[in-house]
Amino acid sequence: MMTWDQLKENVSDETYATLYDDIVDKDHQTQFYTFPGGFAFILRSLEMKAEDLGYKTEHFIFVKGEIYLYSLDEDSFIQFSLVMDDFLDAVYERFENNKKFLLLYGNELEVMEDNLFDRKVSAGFMDNWFDLKKDISRIERFFTRQLFAYKDLFKFGDKQDDFPSLDFNNMIADIKFALATSEGMISRLDNLHNYYMSVKNDKLNKNIYFLTILSGVFLPLNLIVGFFGMNTEGMLFKEHPEGTMRVIYILGTILIVSLIGFNLIKIIDRILLRWWLGRSNIYKQFAGKIEKLEEKWRV
Repeated sequence: MMTWDQLKENVSDETYATLYDDIVDKDHQTQFYTFPGGFAFILRSLEMKAEDLGYKTEHFIFVKGEIYLYSLDEDSFIQFSLVMDDFLDAVYERFENNKKFLLLYGNELEVMEDNLFDRKVSAGFMDNWFDLKKDISRIERFFTRQLFAYKDLFKFGDKQDDFPSLDFNNMIADIKFALATSEGMISRLDNLHNYYMSVKNDKLNKNIYFLTILSGVFLPLNLIVGFFGMNTEGMLFKEHPEGTMRVIYILGTILIVSLIGFNLIKIIDRILLRWWLGRSNIYKQFAGKIEKLEEKWRV
């Protein structure tokens, strides 16, 4: 065990002040840096805190050929190992634990994708999407900072005789892959959001179209009913014995004509106009390409 006073005796005043500030800062990001006679590695790991994604920070210090781990409970530095391999194994163990969180969120994303593609969208889709996007974005930033720190550690260790450069370089490659995976998940979330909004807009357009048809059909009927409902003299069919039935016939005829008219417009638009104009455009484009080829052959 090494106390703060003992640490102060083994490092310069400037290094001691830097180490103290970094250790006291509970929100310090992952960082590796060297100082005369040793190095410090502030390592953050992912963990769940009250059903929310959080961090756990550990402080490793290499001084006088020994590796120490800071203990918050005892406010001192506990001897961790004399061998660099033990330290690197602990670092790799933390990384494997971080990777499990990435896989967990990846599974949640796949479930959300499958439900949306099967049109099984829950009422809280946007809340779930936002929470997932927030946590995966935090993981992406987390691995970005981890990559910088691990590269700095690799530069330092590659100059040492007993440093397993090949194994550590493979771990850096794994971090790059995890970072690329998290970036890909964010892109998938964005595509998922765009698809969800397209589905909602499509439903909204269909509802508006349906309401437009209803308005177009019943607006003339409402006008006629309002006209014949006026309490004025000289009203049509007022004295006629079959006036009510004639009004009903008129309303029914207008309703049928309106419905047939809307369907007829849809048929003309979808079949005749689109087919004919589409064939015409294709023919023009095709004929234009043939003319260009003939001009080249003539030359």
